Amino acid sequence: MKQMIYLQDVSMSYGENKVLDKITLCIAEGSKTVIIGPSGAGKSTLLRCMNLFEKPQEGQVFIDEEELTNQPVRVLYKARQSIGMVFQNFNLYAHKNVLDNLTLAPVLLLHEKRAAAEERAMANLKKVGLENKKDAYPAELSGGQQQRVAIARALTMNPKVLLFDEPTSALDPEMISEVLKIMEDVARENITMVFVTHEMGFASHIADRLLFLDEGKIVEDGSPHEVFTNPQSERTRVFLSKILRSA
Repeated sequence: MKQMIYLQDVSMSYGENKVLDKITLCIAEGSKTVIIGPSGAGKSTLLRCMNLFEKPQEGQVFIDEEELTNQPVRVLYKARQSIGMVFQNFNLYAHKNVLDNLTLAPVLLLHEKRAAAEERAMANLKKVGLENKKDAYPAELSGGQQQRVAIARALTMNPKVLLFDEPTSALDPEMISEVLKIMEDVARENITMVFVTHEMGFASHIADRLLFLDEGKIVEDGSPHEVFTNPQSERTRVFLSKILRSA
C-alpha cells in the first residue's frame, strides 16, 4: 500500500525538553490513524511536523513520496495546499462570513474561479449541515458550528491528507457529539486522516490504527482493539486505565 506520510528519525526539542525522540512512522494512503497519549507527550508537535508547521531539528518528513524537510518555503506552501488541518480553536477569519472563509484559499492559492470554489464550498457546507449559515460570521455561530465550518473549509481544498489537532477539546460537552459525527462522516471518504484526540470511543470505531505516544516516543502501535484490550506496554495500561475509568 502506498505510504502517504513518512517520518524518518524525527526529533524535536524545546530547550532541554525533548518533545519528539527519533520517531519513524509510515502512514498509508487512505488510512485513519488516531494518536493518543498524556498531555505533553508530543502529540500536537508530531502532527504539526507532518505539514512542517514545525520543522524537525533532526530527521526527514515525506508527504506523498516527496521529501519536504529541507525544501524552500515556496515548495512547502505548495505541498501544504494538499494537507488540510483542523485546529483546536477553529482559526476562522472573524471578519469574513462562512462562505468567504471557505473560498478564500482556493481562490488565492489554487487560483480557482470564485464560482467554482463557491460551488464546492456549498457542497461541503451541506456535508456538515450548515449550508444555511453561509452568510453568517464566526461570532454568530456556536463553537460546534465553527468547528464544522473549519472541517468544511479544510475539505474545500480537496486535500490528500487531513490532520485534526484535538478538534473537540475547546467545545462544550453537548457540542462534541455533533463534531464527532461530522468527522465520522468525513472518514468514509478516501482521504488520509490523522487525529489527535482524547475521545476514546471515537478512536475505537473510527481508526484502523492507534498510536500511544509518551515522552516523545511511540510506545504502542496497533489496531484500537489490540491497544485497548491487550496493550503491550505497562505505560499504556496505566494511561488507559485512568482514561477509560473517567470516560
